[in-house]
Amino acid sequence: MKRLQDGEDAEDSAASISLEAEQAAFARGGWLQERYHCDEGETVGGYLSFRSVYEINPFEVGVSRAKERADFSARREVLSRLLETGPLRNRRLSALSNGEMRRVLLARCLLRGSGVVAVEGAGDGLDPAWRRRLSALRSAMRAFGVDLRMKGGGIAGSRSAPAAQDAPDAPPAAERRAPGAVLVEMRGVSIRVGNRLLLKNFSWTIREGERWVLRGPNGSGKTMIFALVTGDSPFAYACDIAVFGRRRGGEGEVLRETRGKIGEVSSVRHAYSGVPPERQLDEALRPGVRLLLLDEPCCGMDAAAAERFAARVLEWLDAHPEAAAVWVEHRPERIPPEFSLLKCLYPV
Repeated sequence: MKRLQDGEDAEDSAASISLEAEQAAFARGGWLQERYHCDEGETVGGYLSFRSVYEINPFEVGVSRAKERADFSARREVLSRLLETGPLRNRRLSALSNGEMRRVLLARCLLRGSGVVAVEGAGDGLDPAWRRRLSALRSAMRAFGVDLRMKGGGIAGSRSAPAAQDAPDAPPAAERRAPGAVLVEMRGVSIRVGNRLLLKNFSWTIREGERWVLRGPNGSGKTMIFALVTGDSPFAYACDIAVFGRRRGGEGEVLRETRGKIGEVSSVRHAYSGVPPERQLDEALRPGVRLLLLDEPCCGMDAAAAERFAARVLEWLDAHPEAAAVWVEHRPERIPPEFSLLKCLYPV
């Protein structure tokens, strides 16, 4: 993002929300595992402050910028309401979900003032409700002289998600087969992060051969659940969780051995480290993997690339029918129909 110089008109600015922008924002929040192990780091409020957005030297003196500050305050008030960044103000950047980070990035670009804001992969990382609101946001921004351009589609999704009350936890009887061994057992898990109750009395059983879709609004705890399974989150050791028959943190569990049986592809890892999902998948589909975790793996991909990715996953699962897989995805059209089990999360 370009720094505001003396005398520069904010209307000449232009910005883009892209993978590079997301990587830069996550980098300001710290390292990948810091989201689970540290309470420090830049907050959303600081990241969306006047000095941060315009990259003003903190030692600058003698420049009031009264007009710019007044315009900035007006935009921030409107954007806080439209993008609901107010509740995120005290959250660390490193602790944001993928969808929450995209809302913050959009707010930061729009706070720059008038001009052009290009949103690449507009629907990626956003739940269906937010994709619909993002489409409506374009009209609201015209009043501020902002040309908000959406790229990459997926604003409203080409296929509707099933209604929450109709979401089954098991396939029809005709599709059922003998249950496999339990790979993951979570019983009554409750997680509180600061003042936020992220999970409340959450239980879930994942068995061999099952193909799950994990769905929920942005910030509802989907990535946290994966971190509980892998052991990345320290909350895992204070909860009733068993993975591959061993209680998390219990006698006899060796985390390295447990992790060796789990393959992961994560959009957050892509944002932090730049490792593309295709290469992550190469690493994940290794011998000995019994559980495949796919956390919005197709973010940033076009339709053809997403189809190729899904085809590779299905080919591997066909060759390893005893392995289980869980796919987190806000765009239902990207999920193969073979993933027939559904687990839904809701704000608590």
